[in-house]
Amino acid sequence: MVESKSIVQYADIIGQDSVNEIIEIAETLKDTSLIHINSTKIGGGVAEILQNLIPLASSIGFDMRWQVMKGAPEFFDVTKSFHNALQGMDLPLTESMKDIYFKYNREFADSMDLDSDLLVVHDPQPAPLIEMLKDRKKILWRCHIDLTNANLTYWNFIQKIITKYDALIFSLDKYVHKDVSEKRIYFVPPSIDPLSDKNKSLPPETILKTLQKFDIDSEKPIVTQISRFDYWKDPLGVIESYKLVKMKVPDSQLILIGNMAHDDPEGQEWFEKTSRKAEEVEDVHMLLNLDDLEVNSFQRASDVVIQKSIREGFGLTVTEALWKGTPVVGTKVGGIPLQVIDGLTGFLVSDIREAADRIVQLLKKHNLAKVLGLQGREHIKRNFLITRHLKDYMEIQTELIKSKF
Repeated sequence: MVESKSIVQYADIIGQDSVNEIIEIAETLKDTSLIHINSTKIGGGVAEILQNLIPLASSIGFDMRWQVMKGAPEFFDVTKSFHNALQGMDLPLTESMKDIYFKYNREFADSMDLDSDLLVVHDPQPAPLIEMLKDRKKILWRCHIDLTNANLTYWNFIQKIITKYDALIFSLDKYVHKDVSEKRIYFVPPSIDPLSDKNKSLPPETILKTLQKFDIDSEKPIVTQISRFDYWKDPLGVIESYKLVKMKVPDSQLILIGNMAHDDPEGQEWFEKTSRKAEEVEDVHMLLNLDDLEVNSFQRASDVVIQKSIREGFGLTVTEALWKGTPVVGTKVGGIPLQVIDGLTGFLVSDIREAADRIVQLLKKHNLAKVLGLQGREHIKRNFLITRHLKDYMEIQTELIKSKF
């Protein structure tokens, strides 16, 4: 469900001049439209961004809509393989998988009205739509995946599809492979909505009530990772790091918060693996499918947030934590270093022991943790709020509508 928003609510955060600039751009686009297409309405960063972006665009008269691709379990099994392989896993790509992939995209293309001046197609799941839509206008492929070590079998397959798009959007320049570098390319980092339930300010009593609901001791240090239960988020490695932390900060607690996205068939398997691993050490709490206010509370209550990803397209949970002034210990992968400036907004680490050492440092040096958190909030304010994201899309739309290609 998307809630109504008003751009004027953001003036206190980004300034009235920035709000006025966004309104002026929207005025030039009032007779145009944009449709986003992805594969899930619930769970994951893309859905969360669109839940906030669409109503904000509507508040300034910019016609931005959202269509969610439907698929059966066999389709999401295949597209999960695409996701994993494009992030580096050694997986086979069979003709049967290709048939399933194209079948559901064809059914979606045939059933939906996607008439718009611009279509933005997110990630591999709906990528083949470019080959199936009739009478289309401009269409872009938006990649949220860390492609730095892509499986070449899958990359060569998807590359032939995405080069048919009018333009490509990536979060970072290091994700652009040389065989698509001649395309028109935009760089648009993800963002958070500072006024959403997940990110807005909360009174201390709300935070305390949430901790009490889940039997978390508010007087003891809290280390938290929030992510899907997924190989790439390395929840087992988080627990191994926490074992080392526990030796030096015995009263610390580890909170692992995750959700089950509709397009992720591996979520339950990884939740169960992580649960078994969590039984090896005391004070590990695994929480599933919390609401946004509860996640917000835990991020604000945490002394340290960890993001120990193996691959990470961007990492919105890092953005969220830093916005709340909570320092982050994150791995040196994907979009995390774009947010965690080592020694300034948190610490970047390479392995389990280094992660543990930095967590212990932040748990013991409260003044350092506070300074890094405050600097992290300012970094997010300048670079990764949804108002900037909306402006990016409007500027791309303006450029593409005027272009002749």
